[in-house]
Amino acid sequence: MIAGLILAAAVCMGLIGKLGRVLALIGLLITLAGTGLLLTVVTTAGTRATWWELAGAFLVIGAGMGACIGTIFDIALGGVSPDEAGGASGSLSAVQQIAAGVGSAAVTSVYFSTLHSGQIHAVSVSLTVVIAITALCLTSFRLLPRVAAAQEH
Repeated sequence: MIAGLILAAAVCMGLIGKLGRVLALIGLLITLAGTGLLLTVVTTAGTRATWWELAGAFLVIGAGMGACIGTIFDIALGGVSPDEAGGASGSLSAVQQIAAGVGSAAVTSVYFSTLHSGQIHAVSVSLTVVIAITALCLTSFRLLPRVAAAQEH
């Protein structure tokens, strides 16, 4: 997962000026595909899934996350004036941390509340929730500014 994340983030930094918010959309779609692949591996192989079977799905998920996480600050701050960038960046960081905590808690709660029906069932339901959350994020990508913040190097 980390390899996919690092590689995608590095590639996307060069594309952010051209693609802007479309990179977030691409990242979400890749993440969605990877999560669907992981759900397929879990439902077909169950607890007998090999690390090779899981690695492909995790690589794809990581690539999607890298395309989103590596570029979201530049994209989200694209419509903010430079004198307000510090406050906006802090607010964005706080919201991102809260969302990560709430999302992790929600998926973990779903997992443990369905675990009585078996581990494979619990993982499958949890991955379905992740897919639903990712799909919900897809509907809101148009709220992001079209262009990313200017890069100063």
